[in-house]
Amino acid sequence: MKHLLLLSAFLLFTFYCAAQSSSSPLDSTTWQDTGPKTPHGLAVATTTDGKTIRTYFPVDCIGFEEKISYFSRNPEVRPFPRIQYVDVKKIASATIRGHRLENMAAAGCPEVLALRLINGPVELFAFSGSVGEKVPLIFAVVSPALAMPTLLAQLSGSAIERNRWFVRRNGQLLALTHSNFRKTMSEYTADCLAISTQIKQGAEGFHYKDIPQIVNLYNQFLQESANK
Repeated sequence: MKHLLLLSAFLLFTFYCAAQSSSSPLDSTTWQDTGPKTPHGLAVATTTDGKTIRTYFPVDCIGFEEKISYFSRNPEVRPFPRIQYVDVKKIASATIRGHRLENMAAAGCPEVLALRLINGPVELFAFSGSVGEKVPLIFAVVSPALAMPTLLAQLSGSAIERNRWFVRRNGQLLALTHSNFRKTMSEYTADCLAISTQIKQGAEGFHYKDIPQIVNLYNQFLQESANK
C-alpha cells in the first residue's frame, strides 16, 4: 500500500509538471511581433562586437541617429518592460519586419543606422529625421515589397531636404550630400554617359532628390551590360 501511495504521488507530480510546462510560453511565442499600432516592433540586430540579439526597435523612423529607444521584451506583454536606449554606434545592422538597416561607419557616419531602400549592383540607403523627429513609415505594412515604393515616393517628397543618402557598390560605401552630389554621382556613373551627362548638366529628373530613380536606372544599365 505504501508503494502504491508513493507511485500515485509521483504520477500526480509528473502530470502537474507537464501541465505547468505546457502552459508556459515557449521562446517562439515570447518573441512575437507587436501589433500594427504599437510604435516598437520585433527586430533582429547584430552588434558591432558580433552578437546577434532580438529586441524591439521603433518602427516609425527612416533610420536612426545617435540613439535608439528599445524594449528588451515585448512591450505589449505584462509585466510591461521599461524603455531603454542604445547608442547607434554599437549596432552594426538590424532587420525590422523585412526591412534592413545598416550602420554607416564605413562612410564616416558611425552614429547613423540607415534603411536600405534599393538592393542591386548598387545599394541605396537612406536616413531621414531622427528618433526625436518621427517620420511616418510603412513598417506596419505586411509586405515589404509593396511598402518600398510608397517609401521611395515619400522620400522624394516633402522630407527631401533632410534626407541623407548612401550608396554601396562592390562593398564600398559612400555618403552623398547636396554639395558633393553632382560631381560624385556623375563620376560614379561615368560608364553610362546617358546618366552621367544628365547628372552633370543638372537635367530634370537627375537632381539630389532623384537619387532613388537614378540608382534604379543605373542598376538597370549595369544588369543589362552584364547580360550582354
